[in-house]
Amino acid sequence: MPSLYTKLTPRSRTAGGYTQLWLAPDHILLVTNTRFSENYKRFSIVDIQAIVVTELAPRIVLQIVMILAALAWMSLWFAVDSKFAKFFFELTGALALLWPIVDIARGPRCRSVLHTRVSVERLEPVNRLSTARHVLGVLRPMIEAAQGILAPSQQTVEPALPEPPPPELVSKPGYVPEIIFGLFLVNAFLIWASVAFPKIQELSSMLLSTLPVEFLLLVVAFLRRKGRDARVIIYVVLALAIIGIGFDVSTAAREVFGWFLKLQDNARTGDKSVVFINLFPAIGNRAKIAWSWRAAAGVIGLAAAFWERRK
Repeated sequence: MPSLYTKLTPRSRTAGGYTQLWLAPDHILLVTNTRFSENYKRFSIVDIQAIVVTELAPRIVLQIVMILAALAWMSLWFAVDSKFAKFFFELTGALALLWPIVDIARGPRCRSVLHTRVSVERLEPVNRLSTARHVLGVLRPMIEAAQGILAPSQQTVEPALPEPPPPELVSKPGYVPEIIFGLFLVNAFLIWASVAFPKIQELSSMLLSTLPVEFLLLVVAFLRRKGRDARVIIYVVLALAIIGIGFDVSTAAREVFGWFLKLQDNARTGDKSVVFINLFPAIGNRAKIAWSWRAAAGVIGLAAAFWERRK
């Protein structure tokens, strides 16, 4: 027996379930699945008064950050020798890279709200403009056939008197980016000092505490940027800094892994000597790259932050 319903939208999935719209000859059905239960809401075609679609702001910055973070994670392939570890970093990085690519391919986002005579319902499955155009294209002829088409005289709306605009709310951007750039300069000095004075083990201990703070503050800065900070240059610098952080993670991971193997060797041979760890070895150019890009990002970022704030 053929089904009464046809699929109107694809499933909009979340961590807690999914939502989907189905079409019947005289109504639409909103299905909400929560993994443990399923709820249904019917909206008769004759009761639909309006479907309001609002385009949402693009999330270009978040997409760029996700792409750069995925590439930085995949670059850990150079920091390990095990084939399994190489495969793990490449596979997980590729999966993380897939999310922003699919998000960009799906097109602009939107918010859709359905108005009836007695209710206002958010249509979660209609969250892309392409989906909204399809839904409106299907429902508009059905609504006009069920409710009729308004005559031109009924469609005319007298213009309302212009109202004075509300007072503009001016919010000053926060200082999280400036704090990050200052931390870049501090860590650049600590990395240089740990290479110049390798016997001072307290420097590496300080880096173990300050380096993770860089990434946490970066996440906070991008999350708080929306609607609060219109500056552009400093966030480009922060986005590029993610590449440098990914490179440094591979360097630190290599050194920590070597330190752990050295401890195991000493344990097997009975050697009780203390094994120190230096996250950025003096041999090679990795330490120079680590403190150089931080110094450059700190100086350029602070200068751009000062200029853009005054602007």
